[in-house]
Parts: sequence; C-alpha cells; structure tokens
Amino acid sequence: MMNIHLKPVLINRENVQAMLGGISRTTFWRKRQAWEKNGTPFPKPAPGTNPGKGGEQYRYCDVMRFFEDQGLTEPTQD
Repeated sequence: MMNIHLKPVLINRENVQAMLGGISRTTFWRKRQAWEKNGTPFPKPAPGTNPGKGGEQYRYCDVMRFFEDQGLTEPTQD
C-alpha cells in the first residue's frame, strides 16, 4: 500500500476560519474588510465554484500564500 500526500486544491470559508483560530463568520468578514483597507486583500473565491456547505471556496495555494505574506504562517519550502 502506498500513501500519496496531496495538498488540497480548494478550501472553504469554514476551514479558513478554523485556520485563523476558530474565528466567527463576522470576525472573518471584518478581517477581510481590514485587509482590503490596508491594501492586502484576501484572495477572491475560486472561479467556477459556488458557495456550498461551509461557505465560499478558495484556492488553497492562494490562501496559504496570503497567510505567509501576512506573517500568519512560516514560509514553506516546496
């Protein structure tokens, strides 16, 4: 048996909120507004996706790059 480790392609809003410490939907909305005002907008939802259970869907790589740029995570070496 072989294990293959793949990074997720999409991540939903609920998972992003959990990654930010379990913040509420309102707090996430306020943070997005603040980031936009500071000139560092949160990534746009992935094109061609619809909000489903868990909210908008974002590209995982865009979210992780944003977190690194904001200093919320350590830079990765891929």
